[in-house]
Amino acid sequence: MLSLTARFPRGLSSVAMQVESLEVLEKAEVAPAQARAIVRAIEIEIAGAKDTLATKHDILLLRQEISGLATRGELAALRGELKAEIHASASGVTRQMYVAVLGQLAVLLGFAYFFATHIR
Repeated sequence: MLSLTARFPRGLSSVAMQVESLEVLEKAEVAPAQARAIVRAIEIEIAGAKDTLATKHDILLLRQEISGLATRGELAALRGELKAEIHASASGVTRQMYVAVLGQLAVLLGFAYFFATHIR
C-alpha cells in the first residue's frame, strides 16, 4: 500500500481536507482523484450545514435577544391580542360552517320537494 504522499504527488493542497477520510477511501481502493473529490464534496456539505443549522450557542444568543426585547407585560399583551385573533377567526369559521349546513339543508329540501311533486 502506498503512502498518501505517494498516491497524491502534489501533496494535500486543501488544508481542511481530512487525512483520515482519505485513508478510509484509500483502504476501499478508491482512485486518488475520486477520493479527493468525495472528501471535498463532504467538506462543502458540512460548511453549508454550518450556515443553516443552529448551534447551542446560536439558540442561547436568540434566547437572550428575545428576553432583552420583550418584557413580561409586553408578552402578556401579545398573548391577549393573539387570543382575540384566534377567537375572531374561530367565530368566522363557525359562521361559515352554519351557512354551509343551512345551504345543504335547503338543497336536500329542494330535492325532496322535487321528488314529492313529480313521483305521484
